[in-house]
Amino acid sequence: MIKTERQGLIHLLKIATPFIIITTVYTIFVLALEEYFGDHIYKISGQIGSVFGLAVAFFLGFRMNSAYDRWWEARKIFGELTNNTRSFVAKIYAYYGNEQHFKENKQNNLNLKAQKIIKLSILYIRQLKNEMHNNLHPTFDRQSIELFTEFKINTENKISNEILLVITKDIEDNFATSARIEKGDLMQHINRFYDIQGKAERIKNTPFLMIYSAFTKLIVSFYVILIPLFIGDIDLGGEESGFEFLAVPIMVIISTAFLTINKLANLYGEPFSENKTSVTIDDICKTIEQNCNEVCDKLK
Repeated sequence: MIKTERQGLIHLLKIATPFIIITTVYTIFVLALEEYFGDHIYKISGQIGSVFGLAVAFFLGFRMNSAYDRWWEARKIFGELTNNTRSFVAKIYAYYGNEQHFKENKQNNLNLKAQKIIKLSILYIRQLKNEMHNNLHPTFDRQSIELFTEFKINTENKISNEILLVITKDIEDNFATSARIEKGDLMQHINRFYDIQGKAERIKNTPFLMIYSAFTKLIVSFYVILIPLFIGDIDLGGEESGFEFLAVPIMVIISTAFLTINKLANLYGEPFSENKTSVTIDDICKTIEQNCNEVCDKLK
Protein backbone atom coordinates (compact mmCIF):
# COMPACT_ATOMS: atom_id res chain seq x y z
CA MET A 1 0.00 0.00 0.00
CA ILE A 2 1.42 3.39 -0.96
CA LYS A 3 2.09 5.91 1.80
CA THR A 4 -0.65 8.36 0.84
CA GLU A 5 -3.21 5.56 0.67
CA ARG A 6 -2.22 4.37 4.16
CA GLN A 7 -2.52 7.89 5.53
CA GLY A 8 -5.86 8.30 3.79
CA LEU A 9 -7.15 5.11 5.37
CA ILE A 10 -6.16 6.34 8.83
CA HIS A 11 -7.91 9.68 8.30
CA LEU A 12 -10.96 7.91 6.87
CA LEU A 13 -11.21 5.68 9.94
CA LYS A 14 -11.04 8.73 12.20
CA ILE A 15 -13.96 10.31 10.32
CA ALA A 16 -16.01 7.12 10.04
CA THR A 17 -15.51 5.72 13.56
CA PRO A 18 -18.18 7.91 15.25
CA PHE A 19 -20.68 6.90 12.55
CA ILE A 20 -19.80 3.23 13.02
CA ILE A 21 -20.44 3.45 16.76
CA ILE A 22 -23.69 5.41 16.43
CA THR A 23 -25.16 3.23 13.69
CA THR A 24 -24.14 0.03 15.50
CA VAL A 25 -25.94 1.09 18.68
CA TYR A 26 -29.00 2.23 16.74
CA THR A 27 -29.16 -0.94 14.62
CA ILE A 28 -28.87 -3.24 17.63
CA PHE A 29 -31.57 -1.25 19.41
CA VAL A 30 -33.99 -1.49 16.48
CA LEU A 31 -33.36 -5.21 15.92
CA ALA A 32 -33.79 -5.86 19.63
CA LEU A 33 -37.18 -4.16 19.49
CA GLU A 34 -38.11 -6.30 16.53
CA GLU A 35 -37.08 -9.49 18.30
CA TYR A 36 -38.96 -8.50 21.43
CA PHE A 37 -42.23 -7.47 19.81
CA GLY A 38 -42.20 -9.95 16.92
CA ASP A 39 -40.53 -10.41 13.56
CA HIS A 40 -41.09 -7.87 10.78
CA ILE A 41 -43.78 -5.96 12.64
CA TYR A 42 -42.50 -2.71 11.15
CA LYS A 43 -40.65 -3.84 8.02
CA ILE A 44 -41.21 -1.59 4.98
CA SER A 45 -41.10 -2.85 1.41
CA GLY A 46 -37.51 -3.23 0.19
CA GLN A 47 -38.43 -1.63 -3.16
CA ILE A 48 -39.14 1.65 -1.40
CA GLY A 49 -35.71 1.46 0.23
CA SER A 50 -34.01 0.77 -3.11
CA VAL A 51 -35.66 3.73 -4.83
CA PHE A 52 -35.03 6.03 -1.88
CA GLY A 53 -31.41 4.88 -1.58
CA LEU A 54 -30.80 5.49 -5.28
CA ALA A 55 -32.11 9.04 -4.97
CA VAL A 56 -29.92 9.71 -1.93
CA ALA A 57 -26.90 8.29 -3.78
CA PHE A 58 -27.49 10.73 -6.66
CA PHE A 59 -27.69 13.62 -4.19
CA LEU A 60 -24.44 12.57 -2.52
CA GLY A 61 -22.69 11.99 -5.84
CA PHE A 62 -23.46 15.48 -7.07
CA ARG A 63 -22.50 16.99 -3.73
CA MET A 64 -19.19 15.11 -3.57
CA ASN A 65 -18.27 16.08 -7.13
CA SER A 66 -19.05 19.74 -6.42
CA ALA A 67 -17.00 19.66 -3.22
CA TYR A 68 -14.01 18.05 -4.95
CA ASP A 69 -14.13 20.62 -7.78
CA ARG A 70 -14.04 23.36 -5.16
CA TRP A 71 -11.10 21.68 -3.39
CA TRP A 72 -9.17 21.18 -6.63
CA GLU A 73 -9.71 24.79 -7.68
CA ALA A 74 -8.26 25.91 -4.34
CA ARG A 75 -5.25 23.67 -4.88
CA LYS A 76 -4.69 25.10 -8.36
CA ILE A 77 -4.86 28.63 -6.95
CA PHE A 78 -2.03 27.97 -4.51
CA GLY A 79 -0.10 26.16 -7.20
CA GLU A 80 -0.38 29.32 -9.28
CA LEU A 81 0.74 31.33 -6.25
CA THR A 82 3.85 29.14 -5.98
CA ASN A 83 4.79 29.58 -9.62
CA ASN A 84 4.11 33.32 -9.68
CA THR A 85 6.10 33.99 -6.51
CA ARG A 86 9.11 32.00 -7.67
CA SER A 87 9.12 33.79 -11.01
CA PHE A 88 8.64 37.20 -9.40
CA VAL A 89 11.49 36.70 -6.94
CA ALA A 90 13.82 35.37 -9.65
CA LYS A 91 13.18 38.45 -11.77
CA ILE A 92 13.74 40.73 -8.79
CA TYR A 93 17.11 39.03 -8.36
CA ALA A 94 17.95 39.47 -12.04
CA TYR A 95 16.64 43.00 -12.62
CA TYR A 96 18.08 44.46 -9.40
CA GLY A 97 21.45 43.11 -10.45
CA ASN A 98 21.67 45.67 -13.29
CA GLU A 99 21.84 49.28 -12.14
CA GLN A 100 20.98 50.54 -15.64
CA HIS A 101 17.36 49.57 -14.96
CA PHE A 102 17.11 52.18 -12.20
CA LYS A 103 17.01 55.93 -11.91
CA GLU A 104 20.36 57.56 -11.24
CA ASN A 105 19.44 58.55 -7.68
CA LYS A 106 18.17 55.02 -6.94
CA GLN A 107 21.19 53.00 -8.05
CA ASN A 108 22.75 52.59 -4.61
CA ASN A 109 22.27 49.53 -2.38
CA LEU A 110 20.33 47.62 -5.04
CA ASN A 111 20.99 44.26 -3.41
CA LEU A 112 19.59 45.53 -0.13
CA LYS A 113 16.51 46.90 -1.90
CA ALA A 114 16.00 43.57 -3.66
CA GLN A 115 16.24 41.75 -0.33
CA LYS A 116 13.56 43.98 1.15
CA ILE A 117 11.24 43.38 -1.82
CA ILE A 118 11.71 39.64 -1.40
CA LYS A 119 11.09 39.92 2.35
CA LEU A 120 7.89 41.83 1.62
CA SER A 121 6.88 39.06 -0.78
CA ILE A 122 7.39 36.52 2.00
CA LEU A 123 5.26 38.62 4.32
CA TYR A 124 2.57 38.73 1.65
CA ILE A 125 2.57 34.92 1.37
CA ARG A 126 2.33 34.57 5.15
CA GLN A 127 -0.46 37.09 5.42
CA LEU A 128 -2.47 35.55 2.59
CA LYS A 129 -2.21 32.20 4.39
CA ASN A 130 -3.31 33.84 7.65
CA GLU A 131 -6.29 35.46 5.95
CA MET A 132 -7.37 32.10 4.54
CA HIS A 133 -7.33 30.86 8.15
CA ASN A 134 -9.38 33.88 9.34
CA ASN A 135 -6.38 35.38 11.12
CA LEU A 136 -6.52 38.88 9.65
CA HIS A 137 -4.24 40.59 12.17
CA PRO A 138 -1.67 38.06 13.44
CA THR A 139 1.22 38.75 15.77
CA PHE A 140 4.30 39.77 13.76
CA ASP A 141 7.95 39.29 14.64
CA ARG A 142 10.39 42.16 15.10
CA GLN A 143 11.79 41.98 11.57
CA SER A 144 8.30 42.18 10.05
CA ILE A 145 7.38 45.14 12.24
CA GLU A 146 10.54 46.95 11.13
CA LEU A 147 9.57 46.43 7.47
CA PHE A 148 6.05 47.65 8.14
CA THR A 149 7.44 50.75 9.81
CA GLU A 150 10.00 51.46 7.07
CA PHE A 151 7.46 51.15 4.25
CA LYS A 152 4.65 52.78 6.25
CA ILE A 153 2.31 49.80 5.98
CA ASN A 154 -0.97 50.38 7.79
CA THR A 155 -1.68 47.15 9.67
CA GLU A 156 -5.21 48.32 10.47
CA ASN A 157 -6.14 47.90 6.82
CA LYS A 158 -6.10 44.67 4.81
CA ILE A 159 -2.43 43.85 5.23
CA SER A 160 -2.03 41.72 2.10
CA ASN A 161 -3.31 44.59 -0.06
CA GLU A 162 -1.09 47.07 1.75
CA ILE A 163 2.00 44.94 1.05
CA LEU A 164 1.20 44.69 -2.67
CA LEU A 165 0.65 48.45 -2.82
CA VAL A 166 4.03 49.08 -1.22
CA ILE A 167 5.83 46.70 -3.60
CA THR A 168 4.10 48.31 -6.59
CA LYS A 169 5.02 51.83 -5.49
CA ASP A 170 8.63 50.85 -4.77
CA ILE A 171 9.03 49.37 -8.26
CA GLU A 172 7.39 52.41 -9.85
CA ASP A 173 9.63 54.83 -7.92
CA ASN A 174 12.92 53.00 -8.52
CA PHE A 175 12.86 51.83 -12.13
CA ALA A 176 14.00 54.16 -14.87
CA THR A 177 11.84 55.11 -17.83
CA SER A 178 14.17 53.17 -20.13
CA ALA A 179 13.37 49.95 -18.22
CA ARG A 180 9.76 49.82 -19.36
CA ILE A 181 9.95 46.13 -20.26
CA GLU A 182 11.44 45.09 -16.91
CA LYS A 183 9.03 47.23 -14.92
CA GLY A 184 6.05 46.05 -16.96
CA ASP A 185 7.11 42.45 -16.44
CA LEU A 186 7.18 42.88 -12.66
CA MET A 187 3.83 44.68 -12.71
CA GLN A 188 2.29 41.71 -14.50
CA HIS A 189 3.36 39.53 -11.60
CA ILE A 190 1.77 41.99 -9.17
CA ASN A 191 -1.46 41.73 -11.17
CA ARG A 192 -1.29 37.94 -10.94
CA PHE A 193 -0.92 38.23 -7.17
CA TYR A 194 -4.15 40.23 -7.10
CA ASP A 195 -5.88 37.67 -9.32
CA ILE A 196 -4.74 34.78 -7.15
CA GLN A 197 -5.84 36.54 -3.98
CA GLY A 198 -9.23 37.34 -5.49
CA LYS A 199 -9.78 33.73 -6.55
CA ALA A 200 -8.85 32.44 -3.10
CA GLU A 201 -11.13 34.94 -1.36
CA ARG A 202 -13.99 34.01 -3.70
CA ILE A 203 -13.82 30.38 -2.58
CA LYS A 204 -13.33 31.24 1.09
CA ASN A 205 -16.10 33.83 1.28
CA THR A 206 -18.69 31.93 -0.78
CA PRO A 207 -20.62 29.42 1.37
CA PHE A 208 -20.78 25.97 -0.15
CA LEU A 209 -24.42 25.40 -1.12
CA MET A 210 -25.80 25.93 2.38
CA ILE A 211 -29.43 25.06 1.66
CA TYR A 212 -28.52 22.08 -0.51
CA SER A 213 -26.08 20.92 2.17
CA ALA A 214 -28.73 21.10 4.89
CA PHE A 215 -31.26 19.33 2.67
CA THR A 216 -28.79 16.54 1.85
CA LYS A 217 -27.94 16.07 5.51
CA LEU A 218 -31.62 15.73 6.42
CA ILE A 219 -32.28 13.27 3.61
CA VAL A 220 -29.24 11.14 4.45
CA SER A 221 -30.10 11.10 8.16
CA PHE A 222 -33.71 10.17 7.42
CA TYR A 223 -32.59 7.35 5.10
CA VAL A 224 -30.16 5.99 7.68
CA ILE A 225 -32.92 5.96 10.29
CA LEU A 226 -35.14 3.97 7.92
CA ILE A 227 -32.50 1.43 6.84
CA PRO A 228 -33.35 -1.10 9.61
CA LEU A 229 -37.00 -0.82 8.59
CA PHE A 230 -36.11 -1.57 4.96
CA ILE A 231 -33.83 -4.53 5.72
CA GLY A 232 -35.01 -6.00 9.02
CA ASP A 233 -33.27 -9.11 10.34
CA ILE A 234 -31.97 -11.99 8.22
CA ASP A 235 -33.83 -15.26 8.79
CA LEU A 236 -31.36 -17.38 6.85
CA GLY A 237 -31.42 -20.87 8.41
CA GLY A 238 -34.25 -20.10 10.79
CA GLU A 239 -34.60 -18.12 13.98
CA GLU A 240 -32.20 -20.38 15.88
CA SER A 241 -29.39 -20.25 13.35
CA GLY A 242 -27.95 -16.94 14.49
CA PHE A 243 -27.56 -15.70 10.93
CA GLU A 244 -30.11 -12.98 11.60
CA PHE A 245 -27.37 -11.05 13.40
CA LEU A 246 -25.65 -10.55 10.01
CA ALA A 247 -28.17 -7.72 9.57
CA VAL A 248 -26.19 -5.63 12.06
CA PRO A 249 -22.90 -5.31 10.08
CA ILE A 250 -24.81 -4.96 6.80
CA MET A 251 -26.87 -2.05 8.10
CA VAL A 252 -23.85 -0.47 9.80
CA ILE A 253 -21.78 -0.60 6.60
CA ILE A 254 -24.55 0.94 4.49
CA SER A 255 -25.37 3.63 7.05
CA THR A 256 -21.72 4.50 7.69
CA ALA A 257 -21.01 4.75 3.96
CA PHE A 258 -23.78 7.30 3.38
CA LEU A 259 -22.94 9.35 6.48
CA THR A 260 -19.20 9.33 5.76
CA ILE A 261 -19.63 10.44 2.16
CA ASN A 262 -21.82 13.32 3.31
CA LYS A 263 -19.23 14.28 5.93
CA LEU A 264 -16.40 14.16 3.39
CA ALA A 265 -18.39 16.40 1.05
CA ASN A 266 -18.71 18.95 3.86
CA LEU A 267 -14.99 18.80 4.58
CA TYR A 268 -13.86 19.05 0.95
CA GLY A 269 -16.28 21.93 0.45
CA GLU A 270 -14.15 24.01 2.85
CA PRO A 271 -10.67 23.66 1.29
CA PHE A 272 -9.06 26.38 3.43
CA SER A 273 -10.24 25.09 6.80
CA GLU A 274 -7.61 23.52 9.04
CA ASN A 275 -8.46 19.84 8.84
CA LYS A 276 -6.95 16.72 7.26
CA THR A 277 -8.91 17.08 4.01
CA SER A 278 -8.17 20.77 3.41
CA VAL A 279 -5.58 22.07 0.96
CA THR A 280 -2.19 22.00 2.69
CA ILE A 281 -1.62 25.72 2.28
CA ASP A 282 0.65 25.85 5.33
CA ASP A 283 3.11 23.44 3.72
CA ILE A 284 2.80 25.16 0.33
CA CYS A 285 3.50 28.59 1.80
CA LYS A 286 6.40 27.20 3.82
CA THR A 287 7.95 25.89 0.61
CA ILE A 288 7.45 29.25 -1.11
CA GLU A 289 9.14 31.05 1.81
CA GLN A 290 12.07 28.66 1.64
CA ASN A 291 12.49 29.31 -2.10
CA CYS A 292 12.34 33.08 -1.54
CA ASN A 293 14.91 32.94 1.27
CA GLU A 294 17.28 30.95 -0.95
CA VAL A 295 17.18 33.73 -3.55
CA CYS A 296 17.48 36.37 -0.84
CA ASP A 297 20.65 34.69 0.50
CA LYS A 298 22.28 35.08 -2.92
CA LEU A 299 21.95 38.86 -2.56
CA LYS A 300 23.90 39.08 0.68
